[in-house]
Amino acid sequence: MRNGMRAAAAALLLGVLAGVWPSGAAGAQQRSEVVDGVAAVVNGLVLTLADVRIAEAFGLAESGPSAVPEERRRFILERLIDRKVVVDLAREQTPVDPGRVGLELGRLLARIGRDEAKARLDAFGLEADDLRPYLEEAIRSDTIVANRFVHGAGVSLREIEIYYAETFVPAQVKLGRTPPPMIDVLDALEAQLQGTKVENQRALWIKNLRMQADIEIRFPNLK
Repeated sequence: MRNGMRAAAAALLLGVLAGVWPSGAAGAQQRSEVVDGVAAVVNGLVLTLADVRIAEAFGLAESGPSAVPEERRRFILERLIDRKVVVDLAREQTPVDPGRVGLELGRLLARIGRDEAKARLDAFGLEADDLRPYLEEAIRSDTIVANRFVHGAGVSLREIEIYYAETFVPAQVKLGRTPPPMIDVLDALEAQLQGTKVENQRALWIKNLRMQADIEIRFPNLK
């Protein structure tokens, strides 16, 4: 489905959800502004308002902790930008198995539920296969990141000791528990610290990629 068609479907859905149907020349102009809306441009690659709405409706990107719609959509837009940047600037040949995309699509629709998924697809004027490009890009981005940090991050015994004494033990005491000896939880603490380090490295890498990219946010509020 073309970006314009997706955007038009998103605009229609917005009208239904808001219960507002502009009419006449003014209404046509308002609809045109939404239909043609570009949320962001990343190295010449367009992310539309419809892309953000679709990602939100189908859980195709992290939405963050905020319950405020504009903040949630901005968070989603930032994650979609991250994907564009990783795929465009990492310069890694990362083919995606169509079978894996199909499997993820099946899981997505099953998680939402058949009837609810159909309702959401119909609201956007989409077919289930129209979600494949979003899933494919997400898989490709995740694969690139995973391959880059496949070896994890080293954690010293001293780091584990500090984390055990300053973070783990106080947390256990706060919960009213007796902290187990460090040796009993050594592997779990090491894995947790490695995960935190890798996440920090991943975030820094993507931040550096974004600094190299040409990113323009067109709709910062995403109301």
